[in-house]
Amino acid sequence: MNLAQTFARNVFFKGLGEIFIRLVSFAFVVLVARSLGGSDFGVLNFAYSFALLFVVVIDFGLNPLLVRDAAREPARLPHIFYNFLIVKTVLALLFGVAVLVGLSIVAPEPAMRRAAYWLAAFVMLNSFTEFCNTVFHARQQMQFEAAVMVFQKLALLGFGLLALGLGWGLYGVAGAYVAAGGCGLAIALGILIHAGFIKGSWKPDFGFLKYIWRQALPLTLTTLFVSLYFRIDMTILSKLRPAEELGWYGAAHKCVEVFMVIPAILVIAAFPGFSKLFLEDRRKLAEASVKVIRILMILGIPLAGGMVVLARPLMILIFGPAYAASGYALAWLSIAMCFIFLNYPLSYILICSERQKVNALVSGIAVIVSVGANLFLIPKFGYLGAAVSAVLTEIFLLAAYFLAVSRCLFPLPMLVPLVRVIAATGIMLVPVWFLRSMHPLIAVSTGIIVYLAAVWLMRAIQPEDINLLRRAVKRGADA
Repeated sequence: MNLAQTFARNVFFKGLGEIFIRLVSFAFVVLVARSLGGSDFGVLNFAYSFALLFVVVIDFGLNPLLVRDAAREPARLPHIFYNFLIVKTVLALLFGVAVLVGLSIVAPEPAMRRAAYWLAAFVMLNSFTEFCNTVFHARQQMQFEAAVMVFQKLALLGFGLLALGLGWGLYGVAGAYVAAGGCGLAIALGILIHAGFIKGSWKPDFGFLKYIWRQALPLTLTTLFVSLYFRIDMTILSKLRPAEELGWYGAAHKCVEVFMVIPAILVIAAFPGFSKLFLEDRRKLAEASVKVIRILMILGIPLAGGMVVLARPLMILIFGPAYAASGYALAWLSIAMCFIFLNYPLSYILICSERQKVNALVSGIAVIVSVGANLFLIPKFGYLGAAVSAVLTEIFLLAAYFLAVSRCLFPLPMLVPLVRVIAATGIMLVPVWFLRSMHPLIAVSTGIIVYLAAVWLMRAIQPEDINLLRRAVKRGADA
């Protein structure tokens, strides 16, 4: 199976699983938001975002490093996995301490503190589950990861419905997260052991452990910085604005997170192959990178444009009239999402090309941009200030990542495709704008048809892009 076929197969299974997972997760979030109300939903969002601020302590950049090393040396996978697991276990203890210290410093309200304990437990369990899933990435057997995550999300939905049905409220929902996290980890470990992916002798290698710490540190800093600039807005909002605004902003944020499945599918599926190409053929790496970025541009720009125009009616339709104010935040966050679609692959290109230090530097400066913008804008504009801060941060990241890849690795000729996609998106937005007062589904359907026609006429999408997506579907159907 060549690189294109493997990529297509991974895209199919990763996409199938992620789409289902995101739909179930989003349905659960909508149900919880409607059931708990803006205030309790805001508390839940704070707890989850706060726990994720410390996920870097337990992840420590291990996952992409494990995938990269195991993809290059598959015969050493058991040895690599067990030594990474030793590091992971130590980091789990540090994560618990970091959460306790962080809560003592931030000193949130008692309800927020209790919810944060529950969500921190879920984040820890989920981190170990994702760690197990990296083995499936390295072996390019992403159907197993899809099975694990689908089971976990179904468990979350089941436990959550039970908690809400019994009237357990906020803490019942938080407990549902923990129960689902335990189920997901149990299934992941079961598949790893039963399939024999990690069969081998458990032998600590102190030289290799030193290598892990040395190589993971730049990735850890990157993960830390990404977590800070992506999640710090919730913490600042919790200190400066009422919990209801946290609920409005959190609802809009969840809508954007649903669509992050798109870059995640393509980039994560391509990452093992990219890591091998960096060693074997950098010209092909450049060609493959441009293709992935172009596809994400074709998908991300019209999606963001349509969400900006339809933000308010979409929030009312999905979350109800109580979340109408979320529409303004969604409009701004949709613009940020457009840049995230492009930043995602650029960041991973640097990682697979062993430019972790450059990645960490760019992400570190982004934290300064994000914190400064949030502290300046939130006191004046509340949750909308947080949304604008997200846009400013992602714009900075795109400029920095693009410059880093172009200077350190290879040029990215994206101007002509960018102009064509923007023009096609502009044509699409004309009917969407005039139909915005009707049911959102009518405007969305019309916009999709018009955009596909415009992008085809302007040749914004190339035959190889269509062939790549077609192979993804065909490989999945044959599997």
